[in-house]
Amino acid sequence: MEQQVEDLTNELLDEAEPKGTVDLVQAYSLPIPVKVIGALMGVSDDDMPRFKKGVRVLTEGMSGWGIARTILWDMPEVIRFSRELIERKRTEPGPDVLSSLIEAEEEGEKLNEDELVAMIFLLIFAGYETTVHLITNAVLTLLQHREQMEKLRANPGLGGSAVEEVMRFRGPVHGTKPNYATEDVELRGVPIKKGSMVIPLLGAANRDPRFFNDPEVFDIERSPNKHQGFGYGIHLCLGARLARLETRVAVNTLLRRNPNLKLAVKEEELQLQRVPFWHRYQSLPVTLG
Repeated sequence: MEQQVEDLTNELLDEAEPKGTVDLVQAYSLPIPVKVIGALMGVSDDDMPRFKKGVRVLTEGMSGWGIARTILWDMPEVIRFSRELIERKRTEPGPDVLSSLIEAEEEGEKLNEDELVAMIFLLIFAGYETTVHLITNAVLTLLQHREQMEKLRANPGLGGSAVEEVMRFRGPVHGTKPNYATEDVELRGVPIKKGSMVIPLLGAANRDPRFFNDPEVFDIERSPNKHQGFGYGIHLCLGARLARLETRVAVNTLLRRNPNLKLAVKEEELQLQRVPFWHRYQSLPVTLG
């Protein structure tokens, strides 16, 4: 898989670099996880346009004024595409995750077709959503900390720890979905009544000075680095390992091929998307070279 991701990053940069200035999100950060998760699910080249549209619907269409259109028109098409893909994999299985899930179902496991559709949705969210913005945040953070960027460029072997530090320092997910107390509890002197909503703030935990020395310092060699960016234990992100791999390879390839990489706009011009508990940018204009 690592070689496939490296080949993909090189192909994308072959296309982007002649343009000089590009939006890194659209030209690089977004196509990488879309194509990787598509390959894992066994999506053919012919089906890729429909798959990309489905990814957009699932990750961008469930908020704002477009939610009605998404529910009434777009979502049924995504479900229809998912069912067609499942049917095709039943008759023409391949070396992909979806084929393996279907095979497990036919051997008496619990996944029925509706559950397989739900699993497709989960794989898209777990394998795509976080990674797009993790790659983007990693590049921006390195551009803002030039000494760390040059350290990584000189020693690509630090790529793994660099990704972990980006997840701690500027991870894309800053809070979880709501949790509800099943009984009255007290947490560090704060009473929480049964039924109360609790939203753990991962972004705050990752800057807690009780657990991290100099938490406001970005250090790609930080060790230990027990951040909560991907969750923990049974709540660990399903796509964590893949997101780490894709981001590490994407950043290392970008730095290796572009020694003069820089922002194409002033930092204050960058805009965050208005999505609760996320830290993600509308775009990241950069000059390659």
